[in-house]
Amino acid sequence: MLLVNASVVLACFGAAVGVRFANAKANSIRRVVIEPRAPLSSPLSPPPAPPVVVPVGAPGTGEPISSSTTVPRAPGKAVNFLVVGSDSRACIDPKADDAGQFLANGDTGNQSDTIMVLRVEPATNQAAILSFPRDLFVKLAGSGRSGRINAAFSGGNATRLVQTIEDNFGVPIDHYVQIDFCAFKSIVDAVGGVKIAFEYPARDTHSGLWVPEPACVEFDGTNALRYARSRYFEWSTSGGRTWIDDGTADRGRIRRQQDFIKRVMQKAIDKGARRPQVAAKLLDATLKYVQFDSELKVNDLLDLAAQLRSFDPATVRTFRIDGVDAWVGDQQVIRPSLANAGTKQILAVFRGETSLAAVAPTTLAPTTAPTSGATSGSDEPSPPASVGGRSTTTTKAAPLPGEDEVGYLPPDDPTCR
Repeated sequence: MLLVNASVVLACFGAAVGVRFANAKANSIRRVVIEPRAPLSSPLSPPPAPPVVVPVGAPGTGEPISSSTTVPRAPGKAVNFLVVGSDSRACIDPKADDAGQFLANGDTGNQSDTIMVLRVEPATNQAAILSFPRDLFVKLAGSGRSGRINAAFSGGNATRLVQTIEDNFGVPIDHYVQIDFCAFKSIVDAVGGVKIAFEYPARDTHSGLWVPEPACVEFDGTNALRYARSRYFEWSTSGGRTWIDDGTADRGRIRRQQDFIKRVMQKAIDKGARRPQVAAKLLDATLKYVQFDSELKVNDLLDLAAQLRSFDPATVRTFRIDGVDAWVGDQQVIRPSLANAGTKQILAVFRGETSLAAVAPTTLAPTTAPTSGATSGSDEPSPPASVGGRSTTTTKAAPLPGEDEVGYLPPDDPTCR
């Protein structure tokens, strides 16, 4: 239920190269041990034990994160980070103004609705994000059964989630990063908030998102979380008299989350995240709530970030696993379309079989920007994908499956940064 931005943490580490502060903060990082893969003795075998949090440098920090990879990678080699947004509410103050939306019915969370693989290719100075919709129907590693992919993380089981992704998609996981509600809020607050231009009033009555009028809105950590969690996004072209339902649920949320990641990364750089003093403050504000796997060393991050000094967040490619909606019993799920040519091409990148530069979309002829969404209580058309509500004719690249424009996305207004 949370957008995650490990890229910001990486950028901060990169800025702190050679700074003693970075090494000092390394001792406060919470660690998750990914258990070594064990054979399944029977379909009724119990699930692996929950992840163990240990301090860095402590004895017995476990085996390499995955049986299919060897860590650390050689300098310059591409690396896959599994980034998980945990909805843990352990740090929510019950007396806070927004506590009610998180602590209703005594729910403490520790599930995941946000699962991404961040691939960094130092050799090409590129990065990409592959998102996994929470309702993907897959075989759950070590259980002998199938279910939604977020069930693999039930109770915070990082080991099962790592192995489930490797088994179903053949994507090796080199390192693991987990961020909860408070980590997300602290990251956004640490960079001074993030601005988004809204053409129309917007809301989500489930997550608490409320934008009463068109404006360049600067979200603090709390309101950014409401935006990032939005699965029931609506907007109004009538000043709030009627509302248009985005209607794309998790797919639309993924698109907005991926866009938000880029905005946070750029804001961190604009704030000076590549300067040691600024990086120190960002690290101090965010690392309290971030967990890394036990094999991820600070020097690995420093070396990686040093190779990405000129990295431009705007060049990050974003994908999601494409699939077909289906019903399994009384559950609505998404069956992954692994036989799709585009999906195969994307997975080849994250498996290390080809480089990100080789995945180039084709070029379309000039066309009018598409619309999306369904009206709720009116016959109003959906807003065009352009600034100011004006439909524009542009030449653009044809997206790959899983890279398409599903769901409403506020425009990227250069005056609202």
